[in-house]
Amino acid sequence: MAWEVESLEPNERATDEAAEGYARRRGRRAAMTAYYVVVVVFIVIAAGNVSWQVWAPAFRNYPAADCKAGLRELVAAVERARDAAGSLAESGEGTALAQFRSELSPEWDRHDEVAASCRSDQKLAVALDVIERLRYAEERAVRREVTDLAPLRRKVGQIRTNELSR
Repeated sequence: MAWEVESLEPNERATDEAAEGYARRRGRRAAMTAYYVVVVVFIVIAAGNVSWQVWAPAFRNYPAADCKAGLRELVAAVERARDAAGSLAESGEGTALAQFRSELSPEWDRHDEVAASCRSDQKLAVALDVIERLRYAEERAVRREVTDLAPLRRKVGQIRTNELSR
C-alpha cells in the first residue's frame, strides 16, 4: 500500500498554509469588528434614548399653569383611582391596576406641566414629590390588596358562610 504524496513542495505548502491562516484571521477580525460595531451602536442608541427621557422635559415649554390647582387635581385623581380600584379587588390584579391607571387620567396626563409650574417654589416642589410617592404607594397597595387581601377576604367569607353560620 503506497501513500500518495502531495505534489507541492515544502515552500509552496507553507505558503498555502500561511495564506489560509491569514484568511482565517482576517475573517475572524471582520466578524468581531462587525459584532462590536453592532454592540456599540446599540449602546449609543440606548444611552441616547435614556438621556432624552431624562433631559427632554427640561427643554419643553409649558403654558403657565396654577401649581396649587394642579396639585389639588393630582391628589383628587389619586383618591378617585384608589376608590375605583378598591371596588375591583376581586376581579384580579390586571383589571384593578388598569382601572387605577385609567382613573388617573386626565389629571396625571398633565403631570409634566404641573411639575414645570411648581419648579420655582421649593415647598410646592416638595409637595409634588410627596403626591407622586403617594400615587406609587397607592398603586402598590392595589397590587397588595389584590394578591394578599382578596384571597384572605374570600377565605373568611367562606368560613363565615360555612362554619360560623351554624
